[in-house]
This record gives sequence, structure tokens and C-alpha cells, in this order.
Amino acid sequence: MSHILLDKTHPPIIQAAINLGDWLFSLENLTDEDKAAIKSVQDALKKLPEIDDDILAMYGFSIERGDADNGLVRGWDISLEYSANDPEQQGGLEIFSSYIPLPETTDPAVLAEKKQREVYFHWPIGDICSFIKAEQAQQWIDDVSQPLQFIEAGDRLRIEIVYQQFYVEHEYPLS
Repeated sequence: MSHILLDKTHPPIIQAAINLGDWLFSLENLTDEDKAAIKSVQDALKKLPEIDDDILAMYGFSIERGDADNGLVRGWDISLEYSANDPEQQGGLEIFSSYIPLPETTDPAVLAEKKQREVYFHWPIGDICSFIKAEQAQQWIDDVSQPLQFIEAGDRLRIEIVYQQFYVEHEYPLS
């Protein structure tokens, strides 16, 4: 079994990732397979700092607005990926958010907002996450503690769940 290294500041963000799975359980139209996959991802997070030598586990959500010509996709995800026998699957633990204006832009004001709203934390196998600013960790925790706080009329909620070979995506219209 492999490991990542956690320090004393990391448990709150890991717990927020586990709590995000609890919120996913509350959504309608989840199958028993969907729920089992969410639970498996949560169980993998609870085992940290140990990581199975062959794991692919992920869940997250996005709030999507507009379309490709004038839209915004905001997402929050966690991912555990490691295969001891495949050098291409060495991801470790990643916790991140994304802020993607559509279409892509080079507008400095939009890019500044993107930089402010996105966070990325990575714990490689056998190593510790590079320095995590407390305010960025708290931003991710606050964002996922109330997942629908950013919705506006007409938005869509999309969730994705991955566990090993299982993959599902659900879309929910929001009003």
C-alpha cells in the first residue's frame, strides 16, 4: 500500500471532500451503483494517508451557465488516482476547483477573476502537498459546504462519479 504525506493543516480539506460525498447522496435519481461508488470514494478518502496500489476514484460537481458562445462552468472535484504498475497513472490526491468562462478569453479582468476563483492542491504519491495557503483551503471548504450557493436562474448542475471502472454523470436543471 502506498502513501501520501499529510500535515496537521490538511484534515479539514479532506473532511470537506468527504462531506461533499454526503451532499451528493442527497441528490435525486441516484442508483444503488451510484451510491456505492460515492461511498467507495469516501472510504478511500477516509483511509488517507494510505492509498491502494490500484485506485481510480473521483467525484465532483459543476454549475454550468449559458452555452459555448456565452457561458461559465464552475466545478469542484476530488480525485484519487494511482496504479503502482502504470507510470501514466501516478496522480495521487488532487482537490481543485475550476472557473471556465466560455468562450475562452484573454481578457485580463476575466483571467484575474479565474485566478482568484480557482484552487488546486496536489499530494503526489510518497510526498506532501506543496504549500497550501490557508485562505485557499478555506475557500474550497466554504464553496463545497454549500454547493448550490453560486446558482442563478437557468443554471444546470452536473455531477460525475468515478470508482475504478464505474463512471456516471447526471445533469440536473436548476431554477
